Amino acid sequence: MSSKFEWMAFLLDRFFLTTVCIVLLGIGGASAQNIPDAEFGNIPDSLFQMQAPEDNTPYRITNKELNISFQEADESILAVLEYHIRIKVFDDSVQEASVVAIPYYFDNDMERVTSLEAYTYLPSGERVALSEQDIRTININSRYNVKEFAMPAVEDGAVIEYRYTIERRYIEELPDFYLSHKVPTDNAKLTITYPKYLRYQSYTENFDGKITHDVVYADTSSVPKVFTIPQPQPIVTERWMARDIPPVKEEAYITTLDDYRAKIKFLLSEFGIPRQQLENNWEVVVARIRDKTDPWEPINKNSEAEAVGDSIAGALDGAPVSQVQDSIYHYLNERVNFSGQHAAFSQTSGKQVLAGKPSNQAAINQALVAMLRAADIDANPVLISTRKSGKINMDFPSFYQFNGLMARSEINERSYLMDAGFPYSQPGLIPVDTYGSRGLVLREEGYEWIDINPDKSLFDIQVQIDGQLERDGTLRGTIEAVQQGYPAQIIRQQKADGSSDSEILRQTLFDGYPQMRATDVIVNNAEKYGQPIAITADFKIENYATDFTDGLKFSPLVVGYRNENPFSGPDRNLPITLDAPEKLNLSYSIALPQGYSVAVTGGRTIRFSGAEFVERYDNTTGQLNYRYQINIDQRNFSADYFPSLYKLYNRWVELSNSSWLIEE
Repeated sequence: MSSKFEWMAFLLDRFFLTTVCIVLLGIGGASAQNIPDAEFGNIPDSLFQMQAPEDNTPYRITNKELNISFQEADESILAVLEYHIRIKVFDDSVQEASVVAIPYYFDNDMERVTSLEAYTYLPSGERVALSEQDIRTININSRYNVKEFAMPAVEDGAVIEYRYTIERRYIEELPDFYLSHKVPTDNAKLTITYPKYLRYQSYTENFDGKITHDVVYADTSSVPKVFTIPQPQPIVTERWMARDIPPVKEEAYITTLDDYRAKIKFLLSEFGIPRQQLENNWEVVVARIRDKTDPWEPINKNSEAEAVGDSIAGALDGAPVSQVQDSIYHYLNERVNFSGQHAAFSQTSGKQVLAGKPSNQAAINQALVAMLRAADIDANPVLISTRKSGKINMDFPSFYQFNGLMARSEINERSYLMDAGFPYSQPGLIPVDTYGSRGLVLREEGYEWIDINPDKSLFDIQVQIDGQLERDGTLRGTIEAVQQGYPAQIIRQQKADGSSDSEILRQTLFDGYPQMRATDVIVNNAEKYGQPIAITADFKIENYATDFTDGLKFSPLVVGYRNENPFSGPDRNLPITLDAPEKLNLSYSIALPQGYSVAVTGGRTIRFSGAEFVERYDNTTGQLNYRYQINIDQRNFSADYFPSLYKLYNRWVELSNSSWLIEE
């Protein structure tokens, strides 16, 4: 008997401890709930009394809330996302203060906006409702639409409030919850109310502040708390709360601002009854790609593209494999009609692509892979994320981080990255908005990660000027310029559009001199993609130097000048992402009028990891000989290098705006 009573006592102890734990978790959650829910339609007087900040911020987000729940419909599970946002407006002249954009993933009917309600509250006490007629739907790309509207009757001191609901069919991950915006956010709160069959793992990015995170167990049962009576499971709600979130400032030369905004991401981690841990890694993502959106399926069915690739290879029998690749690439590149849409997968046939029908990036490069493989070239599709879509987060395995597709080949142990939708390009020269990310090479069996940084994707300009400066300020001479990478691609585009050689010379080198006259202009190698563009010309610029009583004022940077620093100020917190590596080599030999001289000697070097700016001056009597070299070998720099980059570009601007006194 004693053992029986001991067992009952043990059960009572377990029941007591379990009940206490549930109650304590509930109380703990309540005590941590330092951000009360904002009641829609009930605006506190304190918001109308809030004064404009000293930093002239035009508006601030006072409350941002998202409540996520789940419902079952049509044998599927929907995530229901209910957003509620309040904004205090200080300066109604700033358009961003009153224009609202709500993005949603419309492709494959993944998300839809099911309700939307918005009001402007004026200091006078008047409330003005948003009309449905003022809401418009804008297509952003092949995946996203935006519901956009301007809040009505906004004035200084007004409060904007809106709420909307999004139903989401895809629940393996949830949309990012952004904590930070371009203006301060006073309170941000997210709650997920879980059904018993799923849980999410959260990932916080770019946030060093305090996030209050708790789990609340709500007992909604009326069943007596007796251990002999089965108890229903409590409702579980997980919450994340943050206060006083600083803004993220838009800067020049970044990937996209979303890469640096504080956010919380969610990936499904448990599912089923009973719940089972889910494996989330890139192997699983690749398996899902192969199951649902495998680019190899349309590639292997691309008989039209294969036939063309095989025909081109046959006509070049015995030629180097790289030459065969170039011929296939240019055949396709000259015929495609890029729609401007990026995609990681397409069912568009090679027949449509080759016929010049509008096609997205994936369709074009799937056709390219098929053509190359038909010529026995080892080629594979590469899934990428464009610059606007943001960097690949390797710690967050998800197919939806990819929004583009390129091709990669391997010939004689050398790799080539290609995008045949980029007009007047070549293997190794890819669009700026695809450069610098990571790419997933999807082989028919297996995959690998690569860096997207082909060597031909750069800004490379070399210029030699041999000139004569005359007493009246006229500068005449010859110019030889060699351009590779993106500058050469632009010139080939201009040439194809019908620009004359003289127009190309003026646009690319002398755009700041309307008085410039040129003769014997020749643009070479426009059709020879394997060669750099070479431009030669004789030129004359009247009144280039200004005549003063004590001499001539002469601008040293005849070409290659930069009028403004691309960075807005000397301080910056975000990393720097340039468009591509830059190489500028300017060499001048200027004969002076007889009896004139200039006191410019020596040199200067600005050098740090990944970049340098070199100035060299070697002047003799009656002759100016000088050279400027800028070599920026990489695209990405941490914020620690910003002062050095700012200094480099500032020196470039100083030289562009400087003048030398040439004395008689």
